[in-house]
Amino acid sequence: MDMQVFELDGATKFALAGRLDTAGAGLIEPRFAAVVVARGGTALIDLTELSFLASLGVRMLISTARSLAFKGGRMILYGAAPQVADIIETTQLDEIIPVVGSEAEALGLARA
Repeated sequence: MDMQVFELDGATKFALAGRLDTAGAGLIEPRFAAVVVARGGTALIDLTELSFLASLGVRMLISTARSLAFKGGRMILYGAAPQVADIIETTQLDEIIPVVGSEAEALGLARA
């Protein structure tokens, strides 16, 4: 599991790559949550290189999004591959965190 951080037109982009399963979430959650919440503002979560999303990964995203919202920020997910998008839909994660198809859509939503 890997995470890269980029500044992107007034927002912060977090690119996740690998499997966000039990092992992946365990490796990345402390750093992910700390960096996302500390930066505040809008966090764009790039899922294009995420190959799998398990329940612990869903929990990590929800808890970080809630902590970010508590500080006045927001999280937007984008670019999920079909297998990850299916999990997002099944778990209704998109009811809690906005999910869009592309980086351009995420930036548009961030500006709205």
